[in-house]
Amino acid sequence: MEGNTSYKKLLIATITLLFLVVMVIKHSRDPEYSSDNDQISISTNILDIGSGVSHDTIVSDKTNDVSETDKSASVTDNNVISESSSEIQDTTLPDKENSTSVETSQTDTETVSNNTKVDFDLDNFPGIHSNLTSSEIATLKKSRRILEKIRENCKAQNISTVWNFWDRYTTPRLLIAKSRDRILYGSNPKTGSTSFKRFLFSIDGVKDSAHDFHGNPDGHYKIVHSKTYFENKKDFDRYVKMMGMRNPIVRVVSAFRDKQLRHEHYFQTPPNITDSEHFARFVQYRLPLWPEPDVHLMPQWKQMNICRFPYDVMIQFEEIGRYVPLIQKLTGTEYVEYPGSRRERGKDTHDSMEFVYQYWRELNYKQRQIVFNKYDMDFLLFGYTKIGEEGFPLLAYNDEIEVSL
Repeated sequence: MEGNTSYKKLLIATITLLFLVVMVIKHSRDPEYSSDNDQISISTNILDIGSGVSHDTIVSDKTNDVSETDKSASVTDNNVISESSSEIQDTTLPDKENSTSVETSQTDTETVSNNTKVDFDLDNFPGIHSNLTSSEIATLKKSRRILEKIRENCKAQNISTVWNFWDRYTTPRLLIAKSRDRILYGSNPKTGSTSFKRFLFSIDGVKDSAHDFHGNPDGHYKIVHSKTYFENKKDFDRYVKMMGMRNPIVRVVSAFRDKQLRHEHYFQTPPNITDSEHFARFVQYRLPLWPEPDVHLMPQWKQMNICRFPYDVMIQFEEIGRYVPLIQKLTGTEYVEYPGSRRERGKDTHDSMEFVYQYWRELNYKQRQIVFNKYDMDFLLFGYTKIGEEGFPLLAYNDEIEVSL
């Protein structure tokens, strides 16, 4: 009996010790929980497009450990979700009280900076075509100012802005690459992503009528992950990294008109009901669903990892016309006509913005709060105005940026 008792005590002690060791290792390998002794460095220098110099957050520590977990995101094994898939990243909102700020230190090999100010001297961009117009330069500057604002807002909310090339948990939900033209596009649904895919097909001379732009059956672009697709970080830095963004209210109206009115994707259309009343029911009964299983309704900041991924260009859907020439110049695709919206292509007689006020008037106070609550972090991190505020649907700091240009 005494032997059995001693054996049980030894077994319990061993299991307890192993558990503590595992927790200590996990704690030390998470960049958001780094201790004061960890040597973490962050570089926020501008990307030298085409020359392999990074512009955003890079993490390294004295043991060269790579973070394998991320407190703010849980994704599928391959981190790739198709437009029609219901699989999503389940990202947890940050604990504002318990979040630990990342301590920065300077090393001999990396520049360390928490300054979000970016120098826009085009001499730093040898990879960019030298024939940028003054308007295109202003658009590039505005895009970079928006990225700075987003990063500032993320830090203010204690959300990590640390990015690691080898960490698959810091990539967007769907990353599309076209290596010949150095394009890396984070596909954010209902922000013009289908038009951008048409653009990628058009580069190869493919016409839209014969192809499925969501499935990419003929391989005109690659769905990638930075760790598996690129040879190394220098190769990754050669690409112009872009994503689209859109006011959350207009985006949800667009999703409703496309997925519900046209395809009854969420529920069967009730009989004898106006579109405005239909939208109110959609908000009341479908929008509160959480976790959100549909990428067209999921908050943008979560699925696109806007706080951590090193984007170069943030494409404002509200001002897409001024971004198209810049995109073409950055990628050397001036010879390709950029596809228009559904309305511009004759597929729709109206634009979603035309229905926003009409639908919004049908919502009661509680229904409006459902929209605001679901997309509160999109409003907060991007800085978009809400309906009824001055400047809607643009960014709240839009005029401030325009004056600075």
